[in-house]
Amino acid sequence: MIVWDVPLRVFHWALMISVVGAMISGHFGIWEIHERFGMTIIGLIGFRIIWGFIGSPTAQFRHFLTGPSAVVNTARDLINRRSSDKAGHSPLGGYATIALLALPLMMALTGTINSDDILFDGPFYHWLPDYSRLAGRIHEIGRFFIIFVIVLHLSALCYYVFILRKNIVAAMITGRNKKAQGQGGEITSGKMIFGLLLMASLIALSQWAITLRPAYF
Repeated sequence: MIVWDVPLRVFHWALMISVVGAMISGHFGIWEIHERFGMTIIGLIGFRIIWGFIGSPTAQFRHFLTGPSAVVNTARDLINRRSSDKAGHSPLGGYATIALLALPLMMALTGTINSDDILFDGPFYHWLPDYSRLAGRIHEIGRFFIIFVIVLHLSALCYYVFILRKNIVAAMITGRNKKAQGQGGEITSGKMIFGLLLMASLIALSQWAITLRPAYF
């Protein structure tokens, strides 16, 4: 069964590369590359928000955002080494997905108005200079939360692969899961092309936005 559509899979790996790239380039002070990765993250998450309403069934937010009781039941099953074969995110995984979208988006947005007051200013710093100091503090603290969520995510992957014996990484590469049940992630070829073009357009728009910085910056 197809559980993840092509645009969603491309988004997933592109976001992973962009987040890691932003972290590495930021660590070494390569600000031009750091900025490019950060703006790409904004474009990618913009796509994911739209795709969360119009994408394949398993990509849509309504498919995996449920009430707290379902989240508690999922956590209890995982503790007891059980998991559902339902296609898509589990209730707990759904909220983890929201965190994995919200934190990089917060980091990218605060980065756009951040400034080191020496060599680098974010592309939108000149629009909101009064909030730059606050954005800088959030950006600095947020990186620790990003690291925490990434470690938590990788730990969950290892738990699924080595304890529950479910290779969910392979499913995000191939899009298929033979044991999945319920509504899958199938879409038409036309919608797949539309999704990929939408993603590419939003990334291109995010890169173009960098040029809005005044020349004196």
